[in-house]
Amino acid sequence: MPSVPIKYEEAVKKKRDIADFLENNDIEAALNVLRQGLKAEKTNRSRDPKTGHRGIQYSKVPDHTIRFHSAKLLLEYGFGKPATRAEIEVKDTTNKSASPQEILQKIQNSAHSFREITNAYISDLPNAEVSDE
Repeated sequence: MPSVPIKYEEAVKKKRDIADFLENNDIEAALNVLRQGLKAEKTNRSRDPKTGHRGIQYSKVPDHTIRFHSAKLLLEYGFGKPATRAEIEVKDTTNKSASPQEILQKIQNSAHSFREITNAYISDLPNAEVSDE
C-alpha cells in the first residue's frame, strides 16, 4: 500500500494532539486491561438435573469472546493490523461507439430475425378472417 505524504506541520500537530490526549500511564494501563482480558471469565447459572428445580448452581467458565478480542487487540497493537485484501473489479460499459461493420452486422441480424417473424405470419395471412366492424 503506498504511503500518503504528510506535511511536517500536520505531523507536529498530530503529535501534539496525541500528547494532549494521553496522560502518563494511559498506554500501559490500556495494555494491562487487555492482558487481564486474556483471563476473562463469566459466571454461568444452571440447575442441577439431580436436584430438579431446587437450587441453582453457579460456575465460572472462560469468556472466550472477551479473550479473543483482547488477544486480537494486543496483537494488532504490537505488530500492526494485518493487511486486508480487497479486490476491485471495474467494468467499462460506457463504450457507446461502434464501428461501421458492427452497425451493419446488427442491422443484418435484426433484418434476418424480422424476415423470419414476418414469413411465419404471412403464410397464415390468407386463412385469417378479417372483418370490418
